[in-house]
Amino acid sequence: METNSKYSLDKRAILGIVLTIIGFLLLADNLGWMDHHLSHIIFSWPMLLILIGLLNIFKKNHTGFGIILITIGVYFIVPKIPYLDIPSNYDSLFWAFILVALGIVFIFRSKKETHFCSGTEKFSSDYIDEVNVFGGGEKKLTTNSFRGGKITSVFGGSNYDLLECKLADGKNVLDMVNVFGGSKIIVPNDWKIHVEVVSIFGGFSDKRRMINLSNIDNSKELYITGVAIFGGGEIKNF
Repeated sequence: METNSKYSLDKRAILGIVLTIIGFLLLADNLGWMDHHLSHIIFSWPMLLILIGLLNIFKKNHTGFGIILITIGVYFIVPKIPYLDIPSNYDSLFWAFILVALGIVFIFRSKKETHFCSGTEKFSSDYIDEVNVFGGGEKKLTTNSFRGGKITSVFGGSNYDLLECKLADGKNVLDMVNVFGGSKIIVPNDWKIHVEVVSIFGGFSDKRRMINLSNIDNSKELYITGVAIFGGGEIKNF
């Protein structure tokens, strides 16, 4: 209870600081203390993306999402900056910005295994840590204490069968980044799961059926977080 209260207090404090700064900026703008060029930049939707990205970049398991939002915001805000010599081919640089953002995200995501071709694998581990590039495969995991992990799929993906797994106590997090690819997660029907994947031109679906609510242990939870960009994934229990 003490940890949750502290966490809630921190979130309120951050929100209070953000609202205070925005209030002062609005006050300065209305009183004519702010240059109209600066006002045009600050009160714009790209700046909103940057703000949301900054708020997420310091959250556990949301860093990648924050970096991508900041990058997109910066791309669209650069042309609004006065006196900058914007190249005529600037519109074609969007994917360069995205690739840089993804590169930074992948650098900060530690990994154990990288898969470049399809295959079938059965292994025992409490933690998934994989990268699928231009391929993937079928993975069957067995453990009595599944704690989540990290899965990155770029132009590929794998299917993960967790039907023979049991969740570890407390909050477990499976962080997923899907870019032009995705993965399917097959889970038991008595798991308590929260899907918090952010989609940008993509999607992540919860397609579970016949969830056994009477057998769900609320002391064990799995949070599926991350981002889907031109890709996605799904969870099933069959």
